Amino acid sequence: MTSDLDVVIVGAGISGLACASYAARAGLHCAVLEQAAEPGGCIHTVRTSQGFWFELGAHTLYNSYGALLEILDRLGARACVQTRRKLPFRLWVGGKARSLASEVALGELLASAWRILGARKAGRTVAEYYGALVGARNWQRVFSPLLAAVPSQRADDFPAEMLFKRRPRRKDFPRTFTLAGGLTTLVERLSRQENVCLRTRAAVAELGQAGSRFVIATEDGARLTSRSLVIATPPAAAARLLDRLRPDLSRVLARIATTEVVSTGVVLAQGQGGLPAMLGLAPLADDFLSLVTRDVVADEQRRGLAFHFRPGLTRDQRLAVIARVSGAEPASFLHVAEHTAVLPSPGRHHPEIVAALDDLLRIPGIYLAGNFFGGLSLEDCVIRARAESDRLLRDLSARSNR
Repeated sequence: MTSDLDVVIVGAGISGLACASYAARAGLHCAVLEQAAEPGGCIHTVRTSQGFWFELGAHTLYNSYGALLEILDRLGARACVQTRRKLPFRLWVGGKARSLASEVALGELLASAWRILGARKAGRTVAEYYGALVGARNWQRVFSPLLAAVPSQRADDFPAEMLFKRRPRRKDFPRTFTLAGGLTTLVERLSRQENVCLRTRAAVAELGQAGSRFVIATEDGARLTSRSLVIATPPAAAARLLDRLRPDLSRVLARIATTEVVSTGVVLAQGQGGLPAMLGLAPLADDFLSLVTRDVVADEQRRGLAFHFRPGLTRDQRLAVIARVSGAEPASFLHVAEHTAVLPSPGRHHPEIVAALDDLLRIPGIYLAGNFFGGLSLEDCVIRARAESDRLLRDLSARSNR
């Protein structure tokens, strides 16, 4: 790897790799450093030796993901697009999969729905905004646990603006889709771009500055220098990395709460267990946060089930939950895989924290990307990566013109 670079990016999730993509397209030479054994972050496709795959991280792409679709087009990945079939999402109630309609108090819903007229998300939490639209009882009993399945954590205190954004749709892509071989296919394409050097198992030990250049030391002894530095890690990790270099940024980043989501996935033979084909399950009260299946991409022999849990359960306890819900004994699981992700848990005042970060980032040289700015979706990550990459390119251009 060249030790003197235009930009070093710490973190090889979708945010860091998207930043690398924009930088490489502009002709910059960049290195992406990832402490894990594989890139991807919250994208984690499990591929078995039999050629079957399923997701333990992000599950779906949408034709409203305009920034991400532009990258897919540029990478020539349109041929990899795989349409998902339409299946119902169910609630898990009393040990049974039930429809949403069967659990909602219709009278309360009808009495509350008029509030959608003139409703505003700004300054309100998810519970305040959506609770008013569906009624207090419906919210507490059904919709709060249902929406917890979206970010794999309780979302009541999230800013309402961070969920369910309305964006233009591209009609030349399916409404919902995945990629052949799973979403890791996107990660692989991003990792192989010209001018991008990816290093895994390359945890950063220290960040410093020597004159106008940043100095990045990794735990395996490498030392890199660069004109610009992008941090694309979870906020707590970013705060630690920037503690000495930019303590002002570090203090604000440390204000962002995070949670760990432990995902355990299993592969079953078709016909094994008692769950019908479905998109997934949200429990009204159970030991798991959500179940997402791979049934939307049909396979004649196998099906994949990805369960998302709060931390605290042992592996055996998680497998026992999967066995109970799926109706299949652990001995019948053809494959078991696990993945842990760190996700932001934004509160009501999160927009103020983001504004404070952006104000501090007016000083050129350091750039922040991740899933803790506009939202947790892959599109939100790419939009932030594009904005920071544009700022980086403007700053470099301004420096070169002095």
